[in-house]
Amino acid sequence: MIDAVTPAPSLLAQPLIPSLGMLLSASPSPTGSPGPTSGLTTPTPLPSPSPSVTSDPLVSLEGVATALRDACGTDPGLLCRTVYNTTHSNYLASGAEVFLGTPIRIALILVIAFVVRALLHRFIRRTTDIGHATERTGSGSWGGLFRSSRAGSLLGAFGDPAVLMERRRQRAATVGSLLRSVTSIFIFGLAFLSILGELGINLAPIVASAGVLGVAVGFGAQNLVRDFLSGMFMLLEDQYGVGDVIDLGPVSGAVEAVSLRTTRLRDVEGTVWYVRNGEITRVGNKSQQWARTVLDVPLDYDTEVATAKRVLARTANELWADAKWSSLILAEPEVWGMETMTSDGYTLRVAIKTQPLKQWEVARELRERVRTSLGAAGIELGSVQRSEVTMVDDDEETAGSREEDDADPDAGVGGGDADAQGTDLPRARIDPPAPGPSHLRG
Repeated sequence: MIDAVTPAPSLLAQPLIPSLGMLLSASPSPTGSPGPTSGLTTPTPLPSPSPSVTSDPLVSLEGVATALRDACGTDPGLLCRTVYNTTHSNYLASGAEVFLGTPIRIALILVIAFVVRALLHRFIRRTTDIGHATERTGSGSWGGLFRSSRAGSLLGAFGDPAVLMERRRQRAATVGSLLRSVTSIFIFGLAFLSILGELGINLAPIVASAGVLGVAVGFGAQNLVRDFLSGMFMLLEDQYGVGDVIDLGPVSGAVEAVSLRTTRLRDVEGTVWYVRNGEITRVGNKSQQWARTVLDVPLDYDTEVATAKRVLARTANELWADAKWSSLILAEPEVWGMETMTSDGYTLRVAIKTQPLKQWEVARELRERVRTSLGAAGIELGSVQRSEVTMVDDDEETAGSREEDDADPDAGVGGGDADAQGTDLPRARIDPPAPGPSHLRG
């Protein structure tokens, strides 16, 4: 009889039914009679696989991420992550984020804002501080941002370096104050928006409200805004400054102070004018780079033009050669020639290029010398416009020229009214121009 050995149970069945292999080890023969078991051996049980380790969700990566998100939000900060990794407590992590993390970040934003503002203000102050720049570079030179290309002409115009220095100092101080204000507003504005973001406040409604408020303020204070903008561009472009003589249209005079909103100037009579910068539509600056003395000399037709031009040229050149006046005159004087012609005479024009604001002094001296030179040459000054006013009585008028106007009805009526009123007051009469050649021929 052939013994049949049943195959060993499967690997998964062995740990579940350990005795199944022994029960089935002796199976009946194909004939149905049980045969003797020969060589039965107990199969060696295979080691059962170790069960899989099921970790805690808080320990797994996904669990840690979920717990960290629950404690610190979708964007956890460094402090919250550190506290959570140390304590594994949602309450401590969220509390540290609220009571420590946010205040620390806000304080850090403020510290950075103040440091950046201080550095920028120091740079602006060092750049625009004319006084300190003068101490560093010496009394004879002016350092800093506002070194004017026309400093030489301005120094000749003002005569005193202190006046020019005051002009530059005031302009630099005004521009420096403007730059410091702009930087402070910009830096603290960014810091304020960053703090609102740290507090979790939505910035969209605030920005929209600020836009509406800005439009309202712009409409309500548009004149003030226009004054400040005009003053800012006026200072940056250096249109005028302290010591300049300017013409603003309605008023003119010497500038005494300049600010972002107003300009203060004093006219020749001593009146102080305060002009808003937004109302200035045009500026005539008489102090920039150079000026010109223009003198018109009236002469009669009896005077030869060539002779008069030689006398005027010699007088102007003598003024230029004078050591007292040569520093104020920048170029050789010019006699431009005949400027106007009338029935009474003509005018010759003399022009001299001078230092700014010195044209009036040169003009006064030139007038005195021209009068003396013309008198020495036997040339009399003429008049380009002459009219005579004669006072006549009514009796003289009726006895003389009115006899020729008896045909005029208005003359009779006028005379009758005067007699009826019994007045003998003289009336003013302007003589007509001298008769022309046609009247002489008649």
